[in-house]
Amino acid sequence: MTDIETKDQTPSPEEMRKEKLRQQMTIVIMLAALIFWGIKSPDTFLRVVLVAIGFGGIVMIHEFGHFIVAKLGGIKVEAFSIGMGPVVFGIRKLKKGWRVRVLPKIGAPDQVEEGDNETEYQIALLPIGGFVKMLGQSDTGAADQVDDPRSYANRPVGIRICVVSAGVIFNAVTAVLLFMALFLHGIDLKSAVVGDVIPNSPAYEAGLRPGDKVVEVDGERFVDFESLILAPALSAPGEPVHFTVQRFGGTEEKLDIVAEKSAVSSSGLRSIGISQQAAHTLIVEPEIAKTEEGVKDLYETAGLRPGDEVKAVDGQPVADPWQYDRLISQTFKSEIELSVCRQWPDGSGSDQKTMATVKFPVWIAPTLENFRDEYDLTHFCSLVPRLKVESVPPPLKVVSLPKRIINAFRTKILRQKVETDTDENVLPLKEGDILLKVADIEYPNYKQLRELTEDYKDKDMPMTVLRKDGEGAEQRVELIVQPKTHPGSSRVMVGFGPGLDLEHPVVAQTLPVPGVSDGELKIPKGASITAVNDKPVKDFFEIATAFQENAGQRVNVGYELDGQAGVVSVMVPEHEPVHAKAYLGMIIPYKYLTKEFQTSNPIQAAQWGLKTAWKFIS
Repeated sequence: MTDIETKDQTPSPEEMRKEKLRQQMTIVIMLAALIFWGIKSPDTFLRVVLVAIGFGGIVMIHEFGHFIVAKLGGIKVEAFSIGMGPVVFGIRKLKKGWRVRVLPKIGAPDQVEEGDNETEYQIALLPIGGFVKMLGQSDTGAADQVDDPRSYANRPVGIRICVVSAGVIFNAVTAVLLFMALFLHGIDLKSAVVGDVIPNSPAYEAGLRPGDKVVEVDGERFVDFESLILAPALSAPGEPVHFTVQRFGGTEEKLDIVAEKSAVSSSGLRSIGISQQAAHTLIVEPEIAKTEEGVKDLYETAGLRPGDEVKAVDGQPVADPWQYDRLISQTFKSEIELSVCRQWPDGSGSDQKTMATVKFPVWIAPTLENFRDEYDLTHFCSLVPRLKVESVPPPLKVVSLPKRIINAFRTKILRQKVETDTDENVLPLKEGDILLKVADIEYPNYKQLRELTEDYKDKDMPMTVLRKDGEGAEQRVELIVQPKTHPGSSRVMVGFGPGLDLEHPVVAQTLPVPGVSDGELKIPKGASITAVNDKPVKDFFEIATAFQENAGQRVNVGYELDGQAGVVSVMVPEHEPVHAKAYLGMIIPYKYLTKEFQTSNPIQAAQWGLKTAWKFIS
């Protein structure tokens, strides 16, 4: 028999010295890069470190749950790792002492002798997860077939179920303990105050109104705004949710409301039709301006400052956010003026208060939200303005998943601006274009535009728009667009934000006004309104004001088309003469209304912690 000579695979002392030197150089380079990053961009560096620590902590607790239950269940655990990818640091208890591995060579076997601890505790390069490596267990493929009775596959099914469930259970228990500690210390949660109520919704029909404070939900007095959303969503179909509501003045009323699926929502969850839209203070959020891009533009463009408190809308004093919201929604002007109280440091240790005035453009949407019908068309005592292109987002290229993840990390975590690659297929529409004709419909309203968009999915759809040239002259322009399914949904879109042409008093259509026998102005498409009750008007803002001033009265409306003048008479509805809602053209980041939840009773804190954790799990 001939002996076969085998080559010794043990590295020579020189090779080991070089490998150790490479590892040390790698560590030095990594540390130098981190130090340089921390010095150059300390805010970004700290933000990333905090995110990594927070995420790593969640993963560590989750994986510790798997680890401890696997150990108790008699499963051999080979590794416990925080992070994914190559091992940066590993430590194991040996029979002769401790062994530490720093940046071990990728693929190098981990030599373990009899008597050594079976588990190595690791920190891996990428802080995006973690794992527990159990003998005979695999998350990505078939489990290893081994005869060892301590392998994962050879343990009873009950133990394996406990191991798999332990991670989530440990996270939930930790969440309860953390919330318990927060409630003992005191934590601010969004107050259970109704901001807005959607028309034609169960909440509206039951009598819930903006500003109502909910103090009890299904017998539970621990109520924040999330409770008002989750209770209806988790209720049984057809079963009412029991609310106790505190009105202005302190009186309480009980309301039973059955949640329904809204035509507006894409989630499919049942709701009662409320939002937190107006549930804010009148104070501009002091902290947001320091961090959020775009909000800084708000202060620079409109002249607002962090901490400003709104005191009046167009000269009318406001006492609460609901009065503020009503005044804004019913002010049909091209521009709204807000009076704000501002504090300036005067150097004496106190703040000097001054008054300032800021102006905002007004925007009116082509539709109003309707819980069961999705939306109503906006109209001015039956007059519908022409549609126009309010905004055209830049076209986007199809970006690969890795690049989307990198871009999301850069924008959300690093707060960096990401340059957007544009596609050659640029939408031919421009901001300010007025829609004269789409397919075969002249002056379509929003509902007709949506129907045409669906009909022309992936097909050429002709459009005629009125567009201003470089000198301000208006010209008709013929275009072709192709509606496409929006990525991530089934909605077919052209790709622009529609608005209303309020600057011109041109009528696109007229609509019947419910409850008024002659509530429709029989005015032809394309006609320009010239006067209301002999008072000249030049835009829809002035038309709206005239109808509001004559609510409940009969008025004469003059119009002109192709040089021919005409007059029609109509009874203006006393309630809602203008079926529209005005918004500020820029979003102001107000501070939300909050309520402090604090208790010195550990049992009550534990109950609150359990309920809050259950809300998140739900």
